[in-house]
Amino acid sequence: MPGNVYEPDTLNRLFRSGGDPVDDGRCRLRRPRFDSRWTGLLLPEDRAIAENRGFSYLMVEPVDLPAGGGDEVLVIFHGLNEGSYARMLPWAGSFALRLHIPVILFPLSFHVGRRSDLWRTPDQTRIAAHRAAMAGNGRTSPFNGRISERLSQFPERYLLGGLQSYFDAVDLAAQIEAGGHVSCRAGARPRFLGYSAGGYLALVLLLADPGGRFSDSRAAVFASGAPLDGIRPGSLFIMDDEAAKRLSAYLQGRSFPHGAIDARHRQLAEAPARWLAEVLFHGDGLADRMEAMRDRLLVVVNPADRVISAERAAWNLRPAPVLSLDLGVHEFPFTTGDPLPRVYDRRTQETRAMIRNVRNVHRIGPAYRTAFDRFIHEVSDFLFPGRSNPA
Repeated sequence: MPGNVYEPDTLNRLFRSGGDPVDDGRCRLRRPRFDSRWTGLLLPEDRAIAENRGFSYLMVEPVDLPAGGGDEVLVIFHGLNEGSYARMLPWAGSFALRLHIPVILFPLSFHVGRRSDLWRTPDQTRIAAHRAAMAGNGRTSPFNGRISERLSQFPERYLLGGLQSYFDAVDLAAQIEAGGHVSCRAGARPRFLGYSAGGYLALVLLLADPGGRFSDSRAAVFASGAPLDGIRPGSLFIMDDEAAKRLSAYLQGRSFPHGAIDARHRQLAEAPARWLAEVLFHGDGLADRMEAMRDRLLVVVNPADRVISAERAAWNLRPAPVLSLDLGVHEFPFTTGDPLPRVYDRRTQETRAMIRNVRNVHRIGPAYRTAFDRFIHEVSDFLFPGRSNPA
């Protein structure tokens, strides 16, 4: 499929060096600004983190996009503990060129550009070393130190950050539809691709459907959508084992939202929190809603996924159509199928190989290009039927 982007080296360099707008001759990068109105949902100690309150995100568009902007837009949500948009540059570039629309990469709370210097690598390395000394705690690394510490201290941060991300996404959709977003025409409505944790956000947006805003929208959830018993988040790139246990116990207790949200926001958060619980525990209302949404949701699974069970995701979201792709590991689905080590140790060959994969995460590995082509083709045709341009 000649239009797809496998090795966006120039685009990745431009992304890392900054600039707005910049382009590689095929795709243009823009960095719109966003101010969140929803920091009041967070724990008091998190509300003042400036980077999470106001931030830039990334938009990828074809260089020949009409001057009036796109009449449709794709919004991509990333996974938990994402620190960079690099792995999604091939996705965004390929969708932008195939569909000839803008593609927005929008960050969840305290991820990518919404992180302060609390997430510096030296600090994460120090935290990981401390957490590695905890009895029985595995999968500690400089990549997951800070999020593991934060979720271990207060696992309700998962819910609170998710709620802020939910309401930010609603505000983004409203801005786009009102004609206030660069490169988007007034009346444009977003469709969603959510990867891993971002898939749960896309799901909840369609299920809760605030104000009927997403009643005719579509979403694809990729490596996402399993109930809680099909999720194993312990990973050197997501969170360590102790944090995973604390988070799972918190969610299993089903105390949200009442145990975490102040009285001012409780009623507002009720619908998205309820639908998240429906998804995590396959609630009675989920089957009815999925029957009604079956033509608007595509479930993309990877049988090799050891973080989000492909089988449980397909079961949980039936009767939505399922696209099964033979991919690599959950954390690097288009890069490598080598299992990630349980222990981070740069003296070992498996850790060094893993680090090399991180450096090349912006490239689609040759072994996965056929699956990537199918991913771009099938998701494009489902989300935007009749629009896809194979050239």
